[in-house]
Amino acid sequence: MNEDAQEFIDNLEKRFGGKVDYRTYSTWFASTEGIIREFGVFIYEINGIFHFEDFERKAALFGIALTSKKKKPEYVKMEGSFERDQIESITQVTKSKATSCAKQSIKASMIPTASTLERIFSPLVTRVALKDGTNYFFELINHKEFLANFKGDH
Repeated sequence: MNEDAQEFIDNLEKRFGGKVDYRTYSTWFASTEGIIREFGVFIYEINGIFHFEDFERKAALFGIALTSKKKKPEYVKMEGSFERDQIESITQVTKSKATSCAKQSIKASMIPTASTLERIFSPLVTRVALKDGTNYFFELINHKEFLANFKGDH
């Protein structure tokens, strides 16, 4: 881990008063609260609480910042958390249905677990359904590793 990344992790541990027990990255995020992030979210667990946050991403090519004349909306940082014991289920669903849910076109309860055919031909995301009805959708780097974290296999 490079020095900047270690410093970032150290700051998180200090801020939340515990050790980062698990961390991963989601290349796409959505929620039933109407939030969609196309550029990724960092997810980490400290003391049984999963935290997630995004970062402003500026367009660059070969490390050189790209500018645009197009007016972009101002970046607003997104942060959230949920407790491990508040999770009702973790399943895989299609990204298109998760997007429709985040846009409030369909209810989360109407989204079935991805079928075998969908698993082969459709982009999938991990749905974390909480007991309060909130659903978070993560396009994880490794869905199986995320699941193993809840079974104590990590």
